[in-house]
Amino acid sequence: MAESPSPSTSSESRPVPEGRIQKVTDGWVLAFDKQLDYPTAHIWDVLTNPRKVEQWLGPVHPDWELGKEYTLGTGGSGVSGTVLQLNPRTSLQISWDDELGEESVLDWQVLGSNGGSLLKFRARSDTPDFLAEGSAGWQGIMDAFAAVAAGNPAPEQVPEEWEALCDAYSREFDVSPTMGKVVEKPDGRSIQFERWYNAPARDIGAAVEASSGNLGIGEEAVTEVRDDGGLAKLLVRQRVQGGTTEDTASLMAAWHLALDSAAIRLQGDTPHPNSHRLRALEALYRSAI
Repeated sequence: MAESPSPSTSSESRPVPEGRIQKVTDGWVLAFDKQLDYPTAHIWDVLTNPRKVEQWLGPVHPDWELGKEYTLGTGGSGVSGTVLQLNPRTSLQISWDDELGEESVLDWQVLGSNGGSLLKFRARSDTPDFLAEGSAGWQGIMDAFAAVAAGNPAPEQVPEEWEALCDAYSREFDVSPTMGKVVEKPDGRSIQFERWYNAPARDIGAAVEASSGNLGIGEEAVTEVRDDGGLAKLLVRQRVQGGTTEDTASLMAAWHLALDSAAIRLQGDTPHPNSHRLRALEALYRSAI
């Protein structure tokens, strides 16, 4: 669920989470409830009319049709899925399968409320991967929806605000950041990851060393583990030799996969990283950079 449109900000220009991340029995749910001062028929049109959907979400093909597959182009990547429910003017539910193999179920409900409409959005996933990033992205998409409903252009993407909102969701709902970021300095380019683990620092160090070593990285990295309210927070920094987009994306993808594998090791299981996911991560980071 890793989208990055422009999020809402507070009066102090600091992003404030408008959604809620909830742990449920079979996974995680991201929830938004947005009051809109328009009739439900109009909100349903913005939600399902392909010309309107393209403005706030991306080009969808074909139209939403119950039981049918669709493809969606958004944020430079491709998404596909199936329309699971379609109750006219009331509810739309789709599966959402991205290029990383992550699968979610998205659900919108349109309800009459306070003379207008209440748009309820829920995104359900099995794991907390990309929850912080996805929450920030979907907040931007909800803002874009409201703008299109009002007849206005969708807000421009502001990566710096999106990144700050990711941090805000991480801290408010105790979910680990997933994606790494690029740090540009006069002396060169570095990459940086922060991951949160519920494990002793010594175990984290060993798991990260084993996972990064298997992928042929880590010797030039600086790692730090600190305790923060019961969670151990791992910080990884590494200079990028060469500094090209390809070099940077390749290194970030390898570290991303290594840190995912470390989490699996800490759970007592054996990771099985694969080349398909590595290539998909490289594509993700190329588009992000």
